[in-house]
Amino acid sequence: MQAQRLAIVHEWVDARAGSEQVFEAFAQLYPGADLYALSLEPDVNLELGGRCVRTTFLDQPSLRSKRAVTLPLMPLAWQRLGRSEHDVVLMSHHAFAASNGLGRPGAARLAYVHTPARYVWTPELDGRGATPLLAPARWALRAVDRRAASSLTSMAANSREVAQRIRRFWGRDARVIHPPVDTEYFSRPTDDAMELPEEFVLALGRWIPYKNHLLVIDVAESAGMPAVIAGAGPLASRLRERASEAQVPVVVIERPTREGVRELLRRAAALIFPTQEDFGIVPVEAMAAGTPVVAYARGGATETVVEGHSGALVAENSVQSYMEGLLRVRDVSPDECRTHAKRFSRARFDQEVRDWVAEFAKT
Repeated sequence: MQAQRLAIVHEWVDARAGSEQVFEAFAQLYPGADLYALSLEPDVNLELGGRCVRTTFLDQPSLRSKRAVTLPLMPLAWQRLGRSEHDVVLMSHHAFAASNGLGRPGAARLAYVHTPARYVWTPELDGRGATPLLAPARWALRAVDRRAASSLTSMAANSREVAQRIRRFWGRDARVIHPPVDTEYFSRPTDDAMELPEEFVLALGRWIPYKNHLLVIDVAESAGMPAVIAGAGPLASRLRERASEAQVPVVVIERPTREGVRELLRRAAALIFPTQEDFGIVPVEAMAAGTPVVAYARGGATETVVEGHSGALVAENSVQSYMEGLLRVRDVSPDECRTHAKRFSRARFDQEVRDWVAEFAKT
């Protein structure tokens, strides 16, 4: 790679969530690469080695949060970046990053795919993509997306679930490289500085409808257990209202620090993960902290949670199913959870990405 010019491309950066952590990991793996993103929230702190991120015309305060409005413009925004002299273009893709025209003729164009755009291909998995505003554009955007995918030299999927979607929607094969999880960090002891209830169930993530955090409060009530709901998002008011009505203690923590997340994960009796994710980093972080996971048996959780060893998988998103799952994880060993989580370490990810990029970066 020493003689190669490399560009790293990401979609929008609006949090330090799973896809952004992949972007950050790519940047750290290749400290000489040029960085690009559709838009960048200025208060999101990623460790990018002091490099600037070049963004598109959609990087404006009035547009960054309006995905339904700007989605049809995203392919154009990427195209407006023009050509470049990069030999390798490495993309962190979950919307239209593959539409960029970066790279010299014959450049290796590699996409690490978190998912083919949910808003376009699988809006039923995320209510934000089901808005009527997108319906007229969805079919046209599918054609645009297929054309962009056909320009890729190679793809890696973040899970077997996503590899199957790539085959179904784009007609391409993809290797599977699971995302990086800082298992070493989450396995460390904590200071226990937070005032938390005993034996609580935890929900952690963005407060948006498809994450189903309200269901976790229902489960806690039925199980007679306290709950902690941690994260941030547009459902904050509704979650606080429901928490105040609950018949068990429910603590709502907005925007916990990374250290706070680690403590929450370590001290929880179980993490409840009632959503279908493409991979799902939070369950692996919980296991690294020694905490079992009760997860919906769909998507990436089926590749990370092992029934009876690191948690329980439930067939239905129902209160009864999760209550039964909580009973099944009572005797799960924290040490077994931690050992299993190491399969998804950052070191493993780094090596698999290096091998993949080197395979196609040869001159």
